[in-house]
Amino acid sequence: MIEKSGAVFFVDILGVGALTQGSIPINKEHFDAHKFSYKNKFSEHQFCAKLLMKFRRILVSATKNRSNVKVAQLSDCAFLWSEDVDAVVNVARDIMWKSLLGGLMCRGGLAYGQIVEPDKVNKQLGMFICGGAVTEAVNLERVSKGMRVAVSREVVAEFKNIPQDIVTHKTNAVDCSIFDELLWFLYPNEITNTFGNSQKSDKKIALYIMKLLAILKHSPKLEWNVSSDLGKAQVAATIDVISEQLINLYPCLDFRFTAEDTINELDNRGNDKYEKQLKLYKSEINQNL
Repeated sequence: MIEKSGAVFFVDILGVGALTQGSIPINKEHFDAHKFSYKNKFSEHQFCAKLLMKFRRILVSATKNRSNVKVAQLSDCAFLWSEDVDAVVNVARDIMWKSLLGGLMCRGGLAYGQIVEPDKVNKQLGMFICGGAVTEAVNLERVSKGMRVAVSREVVAEFKNIPQDIVTHKTNAVDCSIFDELLWFLYPNEITNTFGNSQKSDKKIALYIMKLLAILKHSPKLEWNVSSDLGKAQVAATIDVISEQLINLYPCLDFRFTAEDTINELDNRGNDKYEKQLKLYKSEINQNL
């Protein structure tokens, strides 16, 4: 076995448990929203399998050009790790962006510390990992609601070319504890110190972020997510935290959407509604930035 220090990102698809337990009825519209193929019936397990295949493609794409980042998928979750902390942070950012753009709600935890992995890998069984950083990453994933990435302070201390302000302090609503959160949604591209310093005046960044909000509020791809109260809470919490940081970045924009204000309006979905709302967002950004 190999023991070393490094960063571990644990990421989990939100809602799969409820889906596979039959709590969310799946129909033709759900398949059509994701352009999933189907034969005669629309079972939740068939839908889930196709979501997992999409998730796998995202993992492959995010690590394609990063040979120093290893990945192991376990059904609806995955571990990604490396001794290169900056690389893991950027992979985490990439996965979160690709997931939401593709209509997947994911949540993650990012930790730094002990990693134990096999020195030889059975290709048929695939990679596995354990260690203190693995346990902490899993625990961090649970501290927040929505598409969030909780980060240990040890990770932040290991940043090399990543701006410190990509992480902010947040309060856990359950036990009032403080945790650090990765503001992945403010960085649609590779995170570097240079990129972080120049983005505040970049209109394109605001447009990218508003696309995320339009997806969360109106895309039919998330129709199955908002079919349950817990799913609505996850989507509303994501809208809340993204819009809060958007206003911090661009105070002139009037796009603050709280969870309380949006949670009862998440059923208003459809491609036409999504495109119309995105057009309105773009118009206001072009007028104010």
